[in-house]
Amino acid sequence: MNLFRRLRERARATHLPDGTHLYLRPLKEADLAHAQEFFARLSEDSKYMRFMALTPNLTEETLARMVAALREARAAVIVAVVEHGRHEELIGGGRVVPAARRGTCEFAVTVVDAWQGRGLGTLLLRELVKVARQLGYRRIEGSVLTINARMLAVAQRLRFKLAVRRDDPGVICVYRALRP
Repeated sequence: MNLFRRLRERARATHLPDGTHLYLRPLKEADLAHAQEFFARLSEDSKYMRFMALTPNLTEETLARMVAALREARAAVIVAVVEHGRHEELIGGGRVVPAARRGTCEFAVTVVDAWQGRGLGTLLLRELVKVARQLGYRRIEGSVLTINARMLAVAQRLRFKLAVRRDDPGVICVYRALRP
C-alpha cells in the first residue's frame, strides 16, 4: 500500500511493543467480504468473550450492525492490519457506537487468537478512546465478562473504572470519562 493510498484511507502506521509494524485504519465495506474468514480465526473462547454467548457463525445481523456503524456519523470501526507483500491480513478491530445515554458511546474490541497477548487489544482500545473523543463523546464504556481477565486488565491499564452490573453479576461495565 503506497503512502498516498494510506493517507486517503486515513491509515496510520504504528507498532506493537514487540516491534511488529501494522496499520490502523477505518473499516471499509470491502473488508466485510472477509468477515467470515476473520471470524473463523477466532477460537470458541474468543467468540464467547466478544459476543457473550455461544456464537458459531457470524450472523447477518452482526454484519448489518457493522455496515450501519460505517454509515453512522457518531460511530466508527477501526481495523488493525499487517501487510504480507501486497496482501493485507486483518488481525483485529474495534468499534464505538452511540449508547442509549447522551454523550456516551459503547466500545468492543476483537483480536484474532494468533495475535492475542501482544498488546494489540491495548493499542486498539487506546485508539477507540481517541476516536470517541474526536466524535465528541464524554464517556466511553463497554461490557466485559467477569471471566475475561485479559480485557479487564487492558481496561484498568487504560484508566477505565469497573462496576459489576446489577442485572448480570457475570458482566462488568468498564467505563471512562473523556476529556475534550
